[in-house]
Amino acid sequence: MQGKKILIIGASSGIGKETAITLAEEGADLVLMSRNLKKLNEVVSLCKKGNHRVFSVDVTDENALIQALTESIKTDGKPYDGFVYSAGMEATIPAKLLKKDFLQRVLDVNTIPIILISNFLLKKGNYSSSGASFVFVSSVMGHLGQPAKTAYCMSKHAIVGITKSLALELAPKKIRVNCVSPGMVKTEMSLEILESISEENVQQIESMHPLGIGMPKDVANAIEFLLSDKSSWITGIDLYVDGGYSAH
Repeated sequence: MQGKKILIIGASSGIGKETAITLAEEGADLVLMSRNLKKLNEVVSLCKKGNHRVFSVDVTDENALIQALTESIKTDGKPYDGFVYSAGMEATIPAKLLKKDFLQRVLDVNTIPIILISNFLLKKGNYSSSGASFVFVSSVMGHLGQPAKTAYCMSKHAIVGITKSLALELAPKKIRVNCVSPGMVKTEMSLEILESISEENVQQIESMHPLGIGMPKDVANAIEFLLSDKSSWITGIDLYVDGGYSAH
């Protein structure tokens, strides 16, 4: 990863934050984006020194997103070698209560920006002439179902489909596209969920992960592998990083 320029969307917390720290340790130069500038600066303070930059941007604001991406290229003139999409919102609500506006919001955060950002990176000079690697964070819910998770599952299933389609379309450009599907990982978002449910439900969730609930580092290591040259003959895959959840 030494000297590679990597874009991480959703880098202020959870898996995105840990991915930034992991990649910086391996020598990558990072461009970190999320809404919370203060948290982004805190992440940079935890990273090994490098040519790191941060941008405060809401991924649902297309104009602001493209402007930030454009600025991230102009600042150093260096194209991207990799792109990680780790932004997302939790969505637990019974299907009978779902409204169109909420469904659109979930897609606007969890899914649609992946395509918008990918399209930007495909423009001439925005990605490395030697190729690039895109890695998107889906979920085991991108394959499985769970009560009250219809909206969330919809968005994460879509990421898997996007991954496979883009992998085929971008292979001639030497761009690899993969995604990871984590199980329950101890992030700020998941801990809030665990704190809001009964101890019995918590134990049930834990029992569904034979290796226990994961840590952000477990997923960050998988993302690093898919970004690196060690996975140079891998594209179009969805890598389960779920402690055995999907083996049930």
